[in-house]
Amino acid sequence: MTLVLAQITRRQWREHKLRVALTILGVALGVAVFFAIRTTNTTLVDSLHSTIEKLAGKATLQVVAGEAGFTQDHLKTIRATPGVELSEPVTETTATAVSLGNEKLLVLGLDTASDLKIYSDMFDDGGFVVKNPLAFTSRADSIAVSRKFANRFGLKDGDKVNLQTQTGTQDFTIRGFFNSVGVSEVFDGSVAVMDIFAAQDAFGKGNRIDRIDVMNASTVTVDDLQKRLAAQLQSGIRVEKPELRGQSLENSISSMHYALTIMSFLAFIICAFLIFNSFSISLNQRWKEIGVLRSLGVERANVKLMFLAEAVVVGVAGSVIGVVVGYFLARGALRVVLDVTSTVYGFNSSPRALEFNYVFAVEALLVGIAVSLIAAWLPARAAARLDPIAALHNVETQKRESIGGNARIVIGVAFVILGLALTRFSTPAFDGKIQLFYAMFIQVGMILLVPTMIRIGARAIRPVMKMVFGAEGQIAVETLVKTPRRTSSTVGALMVGLAFVLSNGALIYSQKAALSRSLDKAINCDIQVASSQQLQSSAYHFSQATAERVILLPGIDIADVIRVGSIDYGGDTISVLAHDMNAYFAISPDLLDTGDPQTARDMTSRGEGILVSNNFALRWNLKVGDRVTLDTPGGPLELPVVGMLDYFRSEKGTIFLDTSIYRKYWNDTDADYIFINLKPGVDKSVFKRQVFDTLSGNRNAFVYTHEEFKQWVSRLIDQFFSLMYLQMAVAVFVASLGLMNTMIISVDERKRELGIFRAVGGLRRQVVKMVLLEAVAISLIGLAAGTISGVLNAYFLVNTAAKVVAGFTLRFYFPVSIVFAAIPMVIVIAIFSAWLPAIRAARLNVVEAIGCE
Repeated sequence: MTLVLAQITRRQWREHKLRVALTILGVALGVAVFFAIRTTNTTLVDSLHSTIEKLAGKATLQVVAGEAGFTQDHLKTIRATPGVELSEPVTETTATAVSLGNEKLLVLGLDTASDLKIYSDMFDDGGFVVKNPLAFTSRADSIAVSRKFANRFGLKDGDKVNLQTQTGTQDFTIRGFFNSVGVSEVFDGSVAVMDIFAAQDAFGKGNRIDRIDVMNASTVTVDDLQKRLAAQLQSGIRVEKPELRGQSLENSISSMHYALTIMSFLAFIICAFLIFNSFSISLNQRWKEIGVLRSLGVERANVKLMFLAEAVVVGVAGSVIGVVVGYFLARGALRVVLDVTSTVYGFNSSPRALEFNYVFAVEALLVGIAVSLIAAWLPARAAARLDPIAALHNVETQKRESIGGNARIVIGVAFVILGLALTRFSTPAFDGKIQLFYAMFIQVGMILLVPTMIRIGARAIRPVMKMVFGAEGQIAVETLVKTPRRTSSTVGALMVGLAFVLSNGALIYSQKAALSRSLDKAINCDIQVASSQQLQSSAYHFSQATAERVILLPGIDIADVIRVGSIDYGGDTISVLAHDMNAYFAISPDLLDTGDPQTARDMTSRGEGILVSNNFALRWNLKVGDRVTLDTPGGPLELPVVGMLDYFRSEKGTIFLDTSIYRKYWNDTDADYIFINLKPGVDKSVFKRQVFDTLSGNRNAFVYTHEEFKQWVSRLIDQFFSLMYLQMAVAVFVASLGLMNTMIISVDERKRELGIFRAVGGLRRQVVKMVLLEAVAISLIGLAAGTISGVLNAYFLVNTAAKVVAGFTLRFYFPVSIVFAAIPMVIVIAIFSAWLPAIRAARLNVVEAIGCE
């Protein structure tokens, strides 16, 4: 019996190759997006962990204190601690090799006078070759590079490499090479070593180091040594295992991973509609065939099994194709994500070669099959329940389709109201993942209401279609109303795809509006001078002397020198911004959302209080007057919160304090930004040229007007959401496949109707017109449903999801312009999707079509 049913299925597939191909393609796209995002997320996390662990060499512990580093004085304490076998100070700088096409080069400052046993894989057994060791250690321009890097650029002993340093470009002489293993494997071998004192001087670190690598003695466990060191060091200096440092970086970008993972399931939702549509129509096409099978004694279970087996085959075929496509898609996605983590989060990691993960492939295969089975379940059950006698009648005598009545409407409205009520009245808790399911209630409710929206939409557009397009327009609307099951699945797919586009467009629009508003309040200066094009850079800063040269330029009314740092707070890495708070309030008088501005200005400028971002306050349930204790490199710092403001630099939160406090507790005088207000009458463009002249030779100085900086931030947001834009395109494309599939099936089902129409004088162009207008009508109803669903989902994203994922409070803005722009786009997609089915319909043989049942 199974073999006979399989042969029947194969015959059906041969007769409807295009429909099957489109269904498989839909599954493939859904699986491709899922596999690509899963692979990209994991590769990035593995890259971060691998970079941290390889840079540690044989170190079992690392002593760190945030981005600003800490003084080398702590090295004596560490080496005097019982159980420390080896300890080495390290500086890290990702420098730009200007002479090598701006290649990024990780420069490690190491104590080259020591034996460096922690990094023995690089330097032992002839791994570190220096022709003149004395010259290497005595000359500040000495540098050693990995052999892999040297081979890539054809470098030899004595060659010059021009690097961007703290004070401008500087030539360094290659006087050594080391093995391309261990530490030097990161960044694809783009690693160099300098003497630590020369590196500190070249890259403006003073007496600060970035970390101390520690290896425990065999007589003490790693955990015991970690406790001993923590007891000896100040609370702001952390002792961590290398693998846990990688976990900390992973946590910092968790919201991006979470958002991408959620989005990867969208394609599957649309894909499910496409599969449901395809199998529903397959049921209608095989109505009489199923009746014959049931009359011959085929059991209901076997009929259902036949449909579900088809779904498994479609799922397997589509998933296999999707995994292959997803692997190549992941390559492009990984480059985008690495750029985002570098620019937005300031993390540099080694771009690992993308490996084919068989576990993810199996997961994607299983998910693809599961989605196919779920989508095919209702059509399969309907097929099994067919009455053999009714099924053997001609198509004209079959009952009109029905897919639900008042109960469906009531349940759908109830789900939508429940989702909206929870979104409106529940208090969003930071990291309260359960609240993300509110959107599911809204989406399920909208799906249940699709047939109702089709009926309402058909009534609304019928007179317009008749008036504009005549009888063909009216027939097109009547056709889609007569087949609610087929039309509902197509409109549902369009609704979900367009709702995703519109709701995420609203989220991006709201995020940009919030950022623009925040920049106008918090960075309301005429000119901004930045040391890097990264939002947070650990490589380049302005020295105190450089910043002072800028703020002494004529024409300046007020200047605020800012340092951007980070600190561990409650297990999260949060941003710390050090301002001249008196100048900051003068430049941005409308800074605060909560708190008295004058009181906040007085207290922060005296170093007696701090400001915090609203998302930091939400995360830790803080209010004005609460005290916050910071574990700084210089010891505990406890200050009250005297003001709060919307600020979107960090999804984990931001703290603002006075520069005097920062310099005292962090022992850091560098600067990252300089905010400048000019005196009346000073030309901004002329002043910008003066700044560039003052900073001549410093290729990492960037000068913006207020509007230019806002434009840069807007581009940064677009970069951050670039993968979301790709998802939006995929959503529309998969929905378009569903529309094309529907129109092909519509033509196949209506062969007799179209044949009669042609027999009584209907023209080919009228047939084409009817098919195209049916597609346009379906698309317009889908657009209307998608707009409604998009508004509801956008309300959830802005009011709940933004707070749950990052703690951001956004005002709701719905981009109406996108809806108007979508109207012609949807019509074009409809015509494009229906063009081939329309041509096929017009070319039908009239005699054969009339004889078709």
